[in-house]
Amino acid sequence: DFLTRAREKGFAVPDVQFKSALDRIRNSVVNAEEPEKNGGRDLAYGLYVLARNGAAPIGDLRYLADTKLGNIATPIAKSQLAAALALVGDRARAERVYAAAADALNPKPTLEFGRTDYGSALRDAAALVSLASEGNAPRPTLTQAVVRVEAARGLSPYTSTQENAWMVLAARALAKETINLDVDGQPVKTALFRSYKAEQMAGKPIRITNTGDAPVQMVVSVSGSPLTPEPAASNGFKIERSYHTLDGKPADIAKARQNDRFAVVLKITEAKPEYGHIMISDYLPAGLEIDNPRLVSSGDSGTLSWIENGEEPEHTEFRDDRFTAAIDRAADDDAVFTVAYIVRAVSPGKYVLPQAYVEDMYNPSRYGRTGTGSVEVRSAK
Repeated sequence: DFLTRAREKGFAVPDVQFKSALDRIRNSVVNAEEPEKNGGRDLAYGLYVLARNGAAPIGDLRYLADTKLGNIATPIAKSQLAAALALVGDRARAERVYAAAADALNPKPTLEFGRTDYGSALRDAAALVSLASEGNAPRPTLTQAVVRVEAARGLSPYTSTQENAWMVLAARALAKETINLDVDGQPVKTALFRSYKAEQMAGKPIRITNTGDAPVQMVVSVSGSPLTPEPAASNGFKIERSYHTLDGKPADIAKARQNDRFAVVLKITEAKPEYGHIMISDYLPAGLEIDNPRLVSSGDSGTLSWIENGEEPEHTEFRDDRFTAAIDRAADDDAVFTVAYIVRAVSPGKYVLPQAYVEDMYNPSRYGRTGTGSVEVRSAK
């Protein structure tokens, strides 16, 4: 899907690899189980990607729409099936399936977590907006989907990566709509996305007037950096960061000497373990750098064998400015788990010690962070 969209925008995507990927999707569609067995999520998505590339089996699409629509488990899967039908030119079936997708969205959504497809009511509603606009669905279907997005977005101040991605696509789809605005005396005929710095608004209001007949919606967001560091916080997770010598003795990172090596131990406590995909990020002070990416977690090479409750991440990244680890969690896991990595003090000076952070990627309301601190790296001489 991503590579298809990239190609459509003119980005270079290797043809051989892309065709091989499409062949694999085609094979998965041919060998897919019936939707009543697994909900048809992967099948619907595969058919949609094939349709965007002019390779969808029209007979299969019509069969699913006519006989298996009730077995398609999620609104986003129904939306993808509808979009695929629209792409192959079957308008009547597409409109019927779009309507089914809209009906599958709860008008009074609730927060839901732990879906195996990383979804939520907000993600599915935003996907319907994007896919319905793409397939020129009837206006009432699109309007209903927008209302569902608004209802779901109001449930929580936190959004997941899936929700953010589909809301961007939904916003882009709605940007095609023609509206009539006046912004400080200047006419605007398309969706308005504009940022203002604080000094631009000082003492002078910005007047936006709807000069058309239809109502328009306006969303104002405010962003900025805190003047003082945020305190430590625990909301579902508690994260504690400690520094040790490589043989496990406690170390004072605030008084490091150039070329000293430390084991950074991140201990996470999940009061009530739940199914989830957890991301841990520890941002480095400017005077430190990650020393040996292989010495990580529970001590693969034996160097960190003294670490307790070591967890083997699904994926790790060792960047210039941070260490990150992705961990899959289950409800029956131990409440406490630990990851670690090695840093070296490299540049003399005084530095801010940033926060370490943990969150559930698809339920960002569950998170924890440490406080900030300071580090002084003294010269080796």
